Amino acid sequence: MPVMDVDTALQTIGYGFGQVIIFIVCFFTYMYSVSEAMSVSYIVVLTSCEFATTAGEKTLLANSLLGGMVASGLFVGMLADKYGRKFTLRLALIGALGFSMLSALMPNLYALSITRMIVGLFLSAVASLQVAFLTEFHTPKWRPLAVTLCSQSQSMALIYCPLVAMAILPHHFTVTLSSQFDMRPWRFLMMAVEIPGWIALVGICLVPETPYFLLSINNGEKAILALKWICRKNRKNWEDFDIILAENERATVVPEGFFSSFLYDSFRLFRKPYFTKFFICLMLIFGLFFNSVGMGIWFPVIRNMDNSVSLRLCDLIKRNPQFASSKEKLVNGTETEVPPTCHDVMTNLIDPIYYGFSYMGCYILSTILLQCLLRKYVIATHIIVAFVLGLGLNVVKQPTMLLISYTLMITLPGVLIPLSTSVLIDFLPTHLRGKAICLVRSIARFGALLGSTLVGMLLKVSCDLTLNIFILYLAVCIVLALLLPE
Repeated sequence: MPVMDVDTALQTIGYGFGQVIIFIVCFFTYMYSVSEAMSVSYIVVLTSCEFATTAGEKTLLANSLLGGMVASGLFVGMLADKYGRKFTLRLALIGALGFSMLSALMPNLYALSITRMIVGLFLSAVASLQVAFLTEFHTPKWRPLAVTLCSQSQSMALIYCPLVAMAILPHHFTVTLSSQFDMRPWRFLMMAVEIPGWIALVGICLVPETPYFLLSINNGEKAILALKWICRKNRKNWEDFDIILAENERATVVPEGFFSSFLYDSFRLFRKPYFTKFFICLMLIFGLFFNSVGMGIWFPVIRNMDNSVSLRLCDLIKRNPQFASSKEKLVNGTETEVPPTCHDVMTNLIDPIYYGFSYMGCYILSTILLQCLLRKYVIATHIIVAFVLGLGLNVVKQPTMLLISYTLMITLPGVLIPLSTSVLIDFLPTHLRGKAICLVRSIARFGALLGSTLVGMLLKVSCDLTLNIFILYLAVCIVLALLLPE
C-alpha cells in the first residue's frame, strides 16, 4: 500500500458529513468572535449617559477588546502549534465566554474596559485559529470555497447583533441587584451575544484534533483516528481505503524552550523562502483590518442618527451627537471644557442590518468569482471597487447612494480577510501555519486598533482627512493584492 500525506488521504475519503460538522463548529466559532467584537459598537452608545463618557473614553472602550487581541495574538499561534488547534480553541472559548459574562456586571467604564481587554486576550485565538482548524480538515482545492462559505458567519453575526438589540433595548427594563447597582438592558445585550460562543464550545468538544497537527507532532496513530472519524461521519468504511500516512519531516514539538522555539519559528517567516510572500500577505491583511474593522466597528455609532437628509458623509458626522465637539465656557474667568449632551439611545438599528446583509451578498459574490478567477484577482477586484466607492464619499449626498457607498467601502475589504488568510495556509508548512496566522492577525489587529483610534479621536477634528487616509491605504492594498502568489 502506498504511503500518502494528509491531503491525499482526505481526497481519497472525499467530502461528506464529517467536514460539514467541522464547518458548523467553525461557523459558530467565528460568528461568536465577530458578535463579541461588534457588540462594543452598541455599548459605546448605550453607556454614554450612565458612565458620562467623553470622546477619549468612548475610544478607550471601543479599543479595549482589540487591544487584548493584539497583545495575545503573538503567542496564540505558538500554543496552537505546540498543544493543538482544538485544545487552544477550547481553552480560548472558555476564557472569552467567562470574562465576557463578568464584563457585563462591571460597575464603571474602566472596570468594563479592563475586563473587555481580558476577553480580547482569549478572543484572539477564537478569531484566528478557526481558519486553521477548518482548513486542516479540507484539501487545498476545497479550502478557498470552505473558508469563504464559513465566513458568512460574519454576516450572520452582524445581523444577529442588531436583531438582539431590537429585541432587548426597547423594553427599557432595569433589574436592581443592590442599592448602587442596576442591570440595564445593555448588560443583557452583552450576555445575549455570547449564545453562538456557547454553541461553539459544545461543538469543539465533540470533534477531533486536526490530522495535520497530529501528524506534525509525529502522532500518526491519533491522526489515523481523526481520519477514521471523518470516514465514519461520511458514512464510509475505513477498510475500503488503503491509507498509510507518511511521516512528517519536522515535528512541531522541538527541544528548545517555549520562547526560544517561538522566536526561532517567527524569524523563519521573515527569511527565505517565505519572507516575500509572507510580508505581502501581512501588509495586505493589515490594510484590510485597518479599513474594514477600524472603521466598521464605528458603523452603528456613525449611522445612529437621522441620515435621511442630503448631506455628504462628513457633514452628517458633524451633526452626530456621538462625535459632537466639546464647548468651552468661562468659569471664574477660565475656559473650561463642557462635554456635549449625552445620547444613549440606539435610534437606528436598520442600517446595521443592511451592513450585515451587505457582507452576506459580498461573500456570495466572492464565492462566485472564485469559480471564474484566480484568488488574487478576486481580492484585487473587491478592493478596487471599495476604493472607487470611497472616493465617491467625498462628494455623494443622496442618502441611499451614500449608505451603499459607505457600507460597501467597509464591507468589500472585510470579506477578503479569511480569503487572504487562506493564502498563508497554502504556502506555509503545517508547523508554521498557526504561528503565522496568529502573528499576522495580531499585527493586522493593530491596524484595526489604529483605524478605530483614528475614527474615535480624529474624525470629529477633520473628517475629510480621516476618510481619505482610509481610502489611500485601499490604493496600497490593490497593489499588494496583485503581488500575491497564485
